[in-house]
Parts: sequence; structure tokens; C-alpha cells
Amino acid sequence: MSDLHLSLLQFSLAVGVAFAALLVGHILRQRRHPAATIAWVLFVVTLPWLAVPAYLSFGTRKLRPRPTEHLPAVPVNAPASGLDRLLESAAAPPLRGGHRLHWHADGTAARRALLKLIESATTRLDIALFLLADDAAGHDFFTALEARAAAGVRVRLLIDGVGAFRLQRTVLARLRAAGITVTWFIPLLHRPFRARSNLRNHRKLAIADGARAWVGGRNVADEYFAAATVWVDLSLTLEGPAVGDLLRLYEHDWSFASRTQARPAEALPTAVGEAQVQLVAAGPDHARDLLHESLLTLLFSARRRIVLTTPYFVPDDAVQLALCLAARRGVAVSLLLPARSNHRLADIARGRYLRELIDAGVRVRLLPGAMLHAKAWLIDDDALAGSANLDLRSLFLNFELMLRLRGEPETAWLADWLGALDARSEDASAEPVGILRELLEGTVLLTAFQL
Repeated sequence: MSDLHLSLLQFSLAVGVAFAALLVGHILRQRRHPAATIAWVLFVVTLPWLAVPAYLSFGTRKLRPRPTEHLPAVPVNAPASGLDRLLESAAAPPLRGGHRLHWHADGTAARRALLKLIESATTRLDIALFLLADDAAGHDFFTALEARAAAGVRVRLLIDGVGAFRLQRTVLARLRAAGITVTWFIPLLHRPFRARSNLRNHRKLAIADGARAWVGGRNVADEYFAAATVWVDLSLTLEGPAVGDLLRLYEHDWSFASRTQARPAEALPTAVGEAQVQLVAAGPDHARDLLHESLLTLLFSARRRIVLTTPYFVPDDAVQLALCLAARRGVAVSLLLPARSNHRLADIARGRYLRELIDAGVRVRLLPGAMLHAKAWLIDDDALAGSANLDLRSLFLNFELMLRLRGEPETAWLADWLGALDARSEDASAEPVGILRELLEGTVLLTAFQL
């Protein structure tokens, strides 16, 4: 090897080591599960030439924070709680009064409500979905959108690049030919540094005429709308001032995905009922992890009850500790999960957390024979429902949406619905596992941020 080649090799190695060291420093500053941090550091140290481009493509979890905007509050007659003050410090939309909402008890009711909302639109439809399937439910959805577009309604459809990547291009061509504007949210293949491929829009939202919204955990696919309870999920229809907050959130997402200027804020819809509603959104375009902060605030302040349901349970250490401490101080804590979810790795990863919770006095209940996909938190007098799972991806990586609901009819309905799920469920096992199982769980946790 010539002296020139040796010098170039030494220089490239020095540059690689220096860049890897800088990258390790950046990794350590990012809030992650310790297992995920260790995985990235080992990757960078052992295979820097592969790890560096991978980390730049999908390793970071924050984008440039979006500017905060405020709309006037519709006052509610209640003293400010710790959660109120926390959300105010993050410039989140305030808790607003004046809403009418309707829970969807099952998939049939949810499908009927979504199609009714679409058919009711007279001027515009703004829809965001994570997963959209070309099946019977999807066909009904496409047909309803095409009918509104033919009637002169402006229809915008925002779909996630990963969640809907199986959607046939012929379907997209059909929708666009009908006059529907379809935009991918971070396409699976995109220009370098345009965005991060690991950041997904997990929100499910449909807004008609800026005044009525359909929101929750359901995607548009047969399994979410089937009459049989193969999949159990939760969604609701909402009218009132907070729909204005949802519309502003949608406009920000559309602006980011389409690289266009966000539309100016509109006046809030008028009050139509008594329910109190607040939008709690989080994602890589927020400087703070607001859903995580909100959950911790509620868990540490809970006095009577904590009921959580999620399809995937892979928490960080803070959430795990908060649940254990709540149970130990006498709060009735219940966690409802599917006995077997549609993601086997998530089921493996949750094992050690569930055993610790059971040991602390938490009731861990597993629903057999159905995929429990609902995402809801019922903590004292606060109810939250929406798109966020209780895993590291939802709490720290995804664009997510939860609605905070206050008021006796709303929380009572959710308490009854969760109680019916609990009655169908069975206690999780607290039996200790062998060393091989523990090793498998630890290995799976190295990829916890991507579960």
C-alpha cells in the first residue's frame, strides 16, 4: 500500500471515528428507552459506515418544532388541575365547554357514523388515516368520498406512507380522477433529509365542514368495522368548539406533508352541548413529549382509579414506576390488554413489565379471542381516548392525537364500556419465567422504539 493510500485510509478512519463520537453524543441526548439507546450506540460503534446513514435516515425522533398558536377558550366552570397547568405551559388548546359527542360502541356503529359524517359534508372533507385498506370497508369509504367530490365538496385525504403502503396505486389514481386530493404523509421513499422514515402519522381523523369530527383508534379496513367482535376498538363523533382545534391540527399536518402554506385559523364552531373536550396532540414537531408528560401527571396525581386499555404495552421506566406506585398507595389500577395482539414482538416485550405490575398490585386483564385495539385512559375524573398506544413508539415517535373528556355522561359511558371489557377478560399470569424467556424479552426490547 502506498503512502498516499495509507494516509487517505488513516484520514477516513479519523473522520469516521470523530463523526461516530459526535453521533453517540447526539444519541445519548435523545430521550429513549435505555435498551434502544444501547442498541444504537453499539450499532454506531461496531458498524459506523452503515449506522451513520441509518441514524440520519430514521434514528432521530424530533423535527423542527412548529410555531404555537392560540384560539380563545370557551370557559369551563372548574378549578385548574395539575394537568390543566401542564397543558397550558405547553401552549396546548385549552379545555373547552359546549360539546356534543357520541361514542361508537362497536365496529358497525363506527362505520355507520363515519359514512354519515362523510355524507353530511356540504363544503369540505378533511381526512387523515394511518391505515387504509382496499377491501369492502375501504370500497364503501372510497365510494362515499367520490360521491361527495362529485357533489362539489372539496375532499382532502392524508394517508401515512407506511401504514397505507399496500394500497394499490390504481385506487389512488381512481380517487384523484374523482377530484379528491390525496397526499402521502412522509412517503416510504422520499428525498434524503426531507423527513425521517421512522416518524409516522398515527392519527385517525375525519372532519366535515370544519364543524363535525370522527376520531379515535380505528383505521378504515374490514377488521375495524366488522359486526363480529374479532377486533375491539373505540371511536367517537364530536361537535363543538374543539373541532376547530382538530381542524388546525389537520392543517398543520397537511401543510407539512404537502409542503404548502397552512390555511389561516378559522373561528371556533359554536357551542352545541355540555361536554368538556380538550385536544392533546403530540409528535416529532412538538418540542416536548406532551402525551407522556400528561400521562405521568395523571398517574402521579391519581387518587381513586386508573383504568388503561391499549393493544401494545411497552412503557418507559417512568410510566412503569408511576403505575406501580399508584397501586401501592391504594389507587385501584387496572390494565386491559389483548391476550394476543397482532404484533408478536410487542407481546414478548411486555412480559417483564406485566409481571412487575402484578407484583405491585395492578390488575392486569387479558381479553381472549379478540384483538383489543382501543386506546383509552380513565384516571379519576379525566377520560382520554384517541390514537396513542402505551408503547415507546406512540409516546415518543409518532404523530398522535388524544381527546381529553370531562363530564359525568362521557366518563360514565367509558367506565361502563371498560367494565364490560374487564368482565370478558382473564387475569394475566404472574408466574416467573426462565432465563431463556428473560433473554428473549431483553433482546426484543432493543428494538422497542420500532415495535
